[in-house]
Amino acid sequence: MPRRSRSRSYSRDRSRSPERNVSLPYDAEPISERDYFKRSDEFRQWLKDEKRKYFDELSGEKARSYFRKFVKAWNRGKLPKRLYAGVDPATTEASSHTAYKWSFASKGSRTDQDALRNVREEIAAATYARDPSGSASSVAGSGRRQGPALPSATDLQLAREAEADQREADRKHKRKRDKLEARDRVEDMVGPKEVGREGMLEKKRARREEDRAYRERVDDAPEVDESTLMGGGDGFKATLAKREAAKERFSRAREERDADLRERASQMKEKERATMDMFKQMAASRFG
Repeated sequence: MPRRSRSRSYSRDRSRSPERNVSLPYDAEPISERDYFKRSDEFRQWLKDEKRKYFDELSGEKARSYFRKFVKAWNRGKLPKRLYAGVDPATTEASSHTAYKWSFASKGSRTDQDALRNVREEIAAATYARDPSGSASSVAGSGRRQGPALPSATDLQLAREAEADQREADRKHKRKRDKLEARDRVEDMVGPKEVGREGMLEKKRARREEDRAYRERVDDAPEVDESTLMGGGDGFKATLAKREAAKERFSRAREERDADLRERASQMKEKERATMDMFKQMAASRFG
């Protein structure tokens, strides 16, 4: 039995030796089952092109079984030469990962496709640029750049939706701010407009002031006698003095009322300004 085991082991070693001696395209090195993460992009591409399979649809056991076949084919030089040259993740289509088709992907315009390709290239460039451990020998030997997989189509769609939500929130905030600024400009020209109970009370106060001023004008109206009409005596001067006094009282009352209105308008503006500051702080904390 021990002799038989040694013979079987010897035959296995001999069967593997030709694979190690095969000259692989692009001076690629042989791989083992431990090199999955190193050759995951090539493996996914091989699954799609040669086996018509998608990695995301395989169970763990099936994926390992197919990868063992991939390793054997790699070491025997049976794979397409482009796989030995290395697959750049920036040029790998998302369709090689899954058979699912997003509706927006099929309806996208040429502009959307160009934008998606630019996003892939930028993410890949940023990923490789901040990888301090990448060795020049591994890049030169395998003909490919190493790095994590690109974001999926779902991640890109979520990013677009988040960006659209941010733009909509900015538009709403701008419309609200413009509306408040327009109202401030109107109030600066015509004065603030009271609303609700305060507005009704203000109208009543204004009406009472006008009625009182009218009564004062009527009460202070001069009684013109015949001598005054004829221009005689000092009654005309006294009447003029009373009229001037009534005008002064009316003007003073109006100034007091205007001052009160201006003070309330200033308070309203200050309150609205504080509210807008609060909204801006909330927007800054939420959206950055």
